[in-house]
Amino acid sequence: MTDRHRFRAILAAIALLALASPLAALDADLVSVDVTVVLAPDGKATLFNSLEWRVSSGTMGGFYFEGEAFRPAWDAERCWVDLEGGVRQALEIEYLGGNRRYDILLADGRRFSGTGFFMLAYGGDFVAEGLVGRTVAEDGRELAYFDWAPVEWDEGLESRTVRLVLPVRTSGETLTPEEKAAVPMLTEREVNAENRIDWYGSKGDDGSWYLTALFHQEDVPRRGAQRLRLYFPADWLGVDLERSTRDGAVSSQPSAGPDGGERFASEVGPSFGERLWDSWRSKPFLALPVFGGLAALALLAWRRRMAGYAERAALAEGIAWAGDSWTPPRLMAGSYQVPGKVAEDLHPAEVALLLELPLPRVAAIMLEGLAAQGIVETLDQDPLTIRVLSAAKASHPLEERFLAAFGVDGAVLPGLMADFFEEAIKALQEKTWDCDVEATRAHYRKKVLEAEAAEREMETWDEGRRTSYRRSNPYWAYWHGYAVIHTHPARWERLRMPEGMGSTYADFMRSSSCYSGCFSPAAASGTVDACHSACHNACHDACHSACHSACHSACHSACHSACVSGGAH
Repeated sequence: MTDRHRFRAILAAIALLALASPLAALDADLVSVDVTVVLAPDGKATLFNSLEWRVSSGTMGGFYFEGEAFRPAWDAERCWVDLEGGVRQALEIEYLGGNRRYDILLADGRRFSGTGFFMLAYGGDFVAEGLVGRTVAEDGRELAYFDWAPVEWDEGLESRTVRLVLPVRTSGETLTPEEKAAVPMLTEREVNAENRIDWYGSKGDDGSWYLTALFHQEDVPRRGAQRLRLYFPADWLGVDLERSTRDGAVSSQPSAGPDGGERFASEVGPSFGERLWDSWRSKPFLALPVFGGLAALALLAWRRRMAGYAERAALAEGIAWAGDSWTPPRLMAGSYQVPGKVAEDLHPAEVALLLELPLPRVAAIMLEGLAAQGIVETLDQDPLTIRVLSAAKASHPLEERFLAAFGVDGAVLPGLMADFFEEAIKALQEKTWDCDVEATRAHYRKKVLEAEAAEREMETWDEGRRTSYRRSNPYWAYWHGYAVIHTHPARWERLRMPEGMGSTYADFMRSSSCYSGCFSPAAASGTVDACHSACHNACHDACHSACHSACHSACHSACHSACVSGGAH
């Protein structure tokens, strides 16, 4: 080997080490977890997970989130990470399968060091999933139960707090000791033993205060659980329990603690699992080989897991409880919002997303705008099929991404259409991260009305004035689309989008069925248009995900369990 070749080899090795060092030297610690669960009267809930990650060496691009009791319906607009220096970064959420396993990544492959506060927002139907339901005590009283736990993590935490906001109005933020004692909640004894519990009021969007239960833990061990099993009088909770899928009975009388503030139900039977245990107890010889095998598998998994991890020391500091210097956490809101600030120059399609129009309406606005420019025509609405009329490049990147979601035959490619909506949501979030969202919505509602008025007046304009208006308004074609859709709603009533793209996140929370999560790449695996999905999965997904899957999923899956969150990478 010549000196020149040796020199090149050394340079190549240095370059490889430089590229690999951010991953190899990564030291990231999950400090604390705060979860707010807002339970609605219809039994659905919105959850906000606030996670504090500290990166002391290397750079971090994301982590794994898994083990939620239901498949989350992600609210992409409220998923972000706040970094040092007042920087807010959008997130990408990739579904990896398994135990509802997701890869939470900084958008565009970005990484960070220092402290990052991640916000994950999603919804779920607690009644439909059996997490909230009806049960009966031995004395015949009808009770409502709440049986849920936050996800477990693969490392210890300094603290973990869960706030449960109930659909029960209260007098204000601070409750008197008498008001707290009057809350008719029963718990399992381990709930009281494992948590510090307090009550306060959370202010809702309607200006009212809602009763909030706070459960706080310190020095949470690795894979530490926080199962909350709570019981309330069925007619007090204010939740519609008619869709409840579980039933059972409280087998013991509730009792009061020494101070009257702790009330327990030592054994409760709303769960199917407990009735299943009773059947195994009656046949112990059949249970022995089954559970013996499960125990062996669990031991093997535990040993493999322990081989890759060292115990983390708990870094706990003292904290005063409610009523002293500690202020109970509030419902999460954007920390950089500037009151009255409006996001200017949003694309009309982004405005449609901001105003929470159904996704088919957003697609219709795009189609109307492209048609007005002579770029496409719609051949069929069910299934959606278009024809491209011009080979010229679209003038706006959003148009190019939308057109890229159609195949050569003009049919929708579900995976790419999901990517279009996901990227549009991320772009909207980055444009509005420090803006007053309600003021921005009001601004664009007025703009929509002005566009509709201009469309009506345009019929009386001469060609010169019409041309001048269009040149001065680069988005005129899409505001035209807004006007057409508003004044002729039946025009696009047959439009059918791929599975999971028939509504918005807000629509899911108001509906009785689960939202399949069109803002997640997992939506590309739907059953609609199987041929195009197969083509997309074979081509686009392979290219788009190969590097990530090879580097992250393969390596980290070998080290991390399939039932806990964590795994910073």
